[in-house]
Amino acid sequence: MAAAVAASQDGDTIDVLAGTYINDFATIKTKITIQGVGGMAHFVATQPPPNGKAILVTDTDVTINNLEFSGTQVPDGNGAGIRYEGGNLVINNSYFHDNQDGLLAAADPSGSITINNSEFAHNGTGDGYTHNLYVGEVGSLTITGSYFHDAVVGHEIKSRALNTTITNSRIVDGPTGTASYSIDLPNGGNAKISNNIIEKGPDSQNPAIIHFGGPAYAGSSLDISNNTILNDLNSPSTAAVLSDAGNPVSFTDNQVYGLTSSQLVKGQATTSGTVYLTTEPTISTDPAYVSPGPVNSAPPSPPPPITQDTLVLHLSASGGPATFSATLDGQTLTDNGVVTASQANGQTQDVTFAGTFGSGAHFLVLDFLGASNSANAAQLTVNGINFDGQEQIGSAVALMPQQSAAFMLGMN
Repeated sequence: MAAAVAASQDGDTIDVLAGTYINDFATIKTKITIQGVGGMAHFVATQPPPNGKAILVTDTDVTINNLEFSGTQVPDGNGAGIRYEGGNLVINNSYFHDNQDGLLAAADPSGSITINNSEFAHNGTGDGYTHNLYVGEVGSLTITGSYFHDAVVGHEIKSRALNTTITNSRIVDGPTGTASYSIDLPNGGNAKISNNIIEKGPDSQNPAIIHFGGPAYAGSSLDISNNTILNDLNSPSTAAVLSDAGNPVSFTDNQVYGLTSSQLVKGQATTSGTVYLTTEPTISTDPAYVSPGPVNSAPPSPPPPITQDTLVLHLSASGGPATFSATLDGQTLTDNGVVTASQANGQTQDVTFAGTFGSGAHFLVLDFLGASNSANAAQLTVNGINFDGQEQIGSAVALMPQQSAAFMLGMN
């Protein structure tokens, strides 16, 4: 890769065949795309990069597709998969893990970083100053359909951007993760956090889930809506949001577990529409990225445009007919769905919802309200979920009465 980058010109695309590339480092100064083909291309650092920073250093407009970065360590403790130093960086369908920092970004007030369908895991040195993602004072950070988990003592996401948008993503400490904040916005800015699953683990280093500052940017604002926020940390100091900003935080239409009304926001806030879950939803651990398939000699024909989305739930019940509710992106699909197909008899009932749900990933929550015959062992089984003709990976789950499950759709 290094030789191809050195020879590149603005507008070039560098195709990297699937495989593992050891100590292949580059500094990118041209506006290019680098993409893995035939599978994900994995760049592994087993020695400090000569640039002292990262496997890739970018300081212009760069797009990264289907690449994996791991193993970066440098003497100053800030070795990253990618070090951003300016421009507009787009990361699609990629995986950053086991580095001192996953992605570390310097300041560029006119620059932007966009992350789609990517995964950041097990990054950090344990000193509390290294993170899965650390973005400095850039113009905007946008994260969509991605999966952040198991940061080592540092934060899952830390952003000093003027504008930060995080949607349709999973931000999860997990049962053994040691992360501090799930989301840290120390400079404030304009931030929107919506339609995410955010979980504070039992071994977290900090009781606050989301931290919002405010001294760096005048008129800072934070909108937190339609998320599922789960707390597994046994601490009376736990809070969904810790705000130091002068303006009230907007906290609306969120579902929470393991939190009381007094633990929603510490600081100025307006809150409404909070739903308190009595059982913790199951969180998918499927990768956010999808490894590309073999290289084809000719591109496939484009699919016909989709004018309407279709969601099909493959369900069955035990203990009599089962009643359930379903929401998609915080909007009610049904609050009294009934499943009569018998799990014991091998039956499956397809429950279909149609509508224009929009592009990108979607957040589905199913709540098992109960079965008609409480004398029997009641259970609602999700045998699978089909969204727009694609069966969703990892969507099978069995629910007991009053239990919920959350799914991210449209990512495979």
